[in-house]
Amino acid sequence: MNSDGQTMTSPDLAWHDLSDEDLLKAVAQRNKDAFRELMRRYQTRIYRIAYRFSGDAEHAAELTQDIFFKVYCAAPRYTPEAQFFTWLYRIASNHCLNFTRDRKNRPLDQSVPAETVPEAAAAGIPHDELEQRERALAVRQALDRIPERQRLALTLLRFEEMSYRDIAAVLGCSVAAVESLISRGMAALKKYLAPYREQ
Repeated sequence: MNSDGQTMTSPDLAWHDLSDEDLLKAVAQRNKDAFRELMRRYQTRIYRIAYRFSGDAEHAAELTQDIFFKVYCAAPRYTPEAQFFTWLYRIASNHCLNFTRDRKNRPLDQSVPAETVPEAAAAGIPHDELEQRERALAVRQALDRIPERQRLALTLLRFEEMSYRDIAAVLGCSVAAVESLISRGMAALKKYLAPYREQ
């Protein structure tokens, strides 16, 4: 940033040295190199959230692209009062919630058919790996059954390791509300996973 408070856009600028906020200021000026650097930093994290909500790689990739397009369009409206990552996660969360509402009457997990585990066993995949896959599938299916905001709060807590305060900022609610969402979400997960644990 120069003495006039403008973000530098010289060709040899080391974008990886800039803060997220400074990168976003450059994105607001439609600098594509800055946008690519932001994507490099956050694409994997956003993809993880999208995958938790969509249940398959193709939809997760599409959601991730859509989310970053929204970030690009919204960059000029970003205000420094909001931390960048909470602003980004709020955009991602809202988009994923809208996606699940749009496909509410369709199964969320169409990418892993019931015969996957037997077929994998026949293919010679080790038993421990099969159990790990089965557990992951059970958790994802259980997450799909709980209310959207509970699922989002649990996803941010467990998979993104965000604090209650940061989750509250993303969801636009109080810390107490986040605590309630997570408590109810965990209770629902235990209920839905009980049959699996008894096997």
